[in-house]
Amino acid sequence: MKKLLLLFSIISISLSCFAQDLPMIKGDTLYTTSGYKIIKDQPLKIGVGTMTDGDFKYIRINSASLFNNYSLTGYQGLANQANALQRSKSGMLMKVVKLQKRGSEKNGFVYYILLSGFPRYEVDVENAIKFGEIAVPDEFKPKTETASQTLSAADEIKKFKALLDAGAITQDEYDAKKKKLLGL
Repeated sequence: MKKLLLLFSIISISLSCFAQDLPMIKGDTLYTTSGYKIIKDQPLKIGVGTMTDGDFKYIRINSASLFNNYSLTGYQGLANQANALQRSKSGMLMKVVKLQKRGSEKNGFVYYILLSGFPRYEVDVENAIKFGEIAVPDEFKPKTETASQTLSAADEIKKFKALLDAGAITQDEYDAKKKKLLGL
């Protein structure tokens, strides 16, 4: 029993030593959680902006730039919008000039890349990939969990039953929804 416990401990320790937490920067390469690798000097294709006006939420003027707009009121919404990469840049190729890891052990880290051009733009890599602001090959796009996002027919029926009980819908509306959800 002691030998088995010792063997298990050695295997656990050796596996934890070689385990790599993603994302991470190693040399001139950023390894993302989706498996996509971003390398310094790599041309990166810009995807589609996710803000309501089509501009980019996760690609913005570098925070260290003299051209970066700051909010004096403490509300960063307007400053973020003013610093956003414009929607007209969608589909362009921009070169990666620097990889950055920002944050701390206590608060966590965020990985950024700086893109060439004037002014320089910084990219919150994980969010830009997740929301399609960086065009990545399909095999590296985050997988969506449709099963957990959609409600089952039983959950929908319960929801409509609660609306019926609350008087928000009529019995006829409830029956019609129930039939539709059950495929009758």
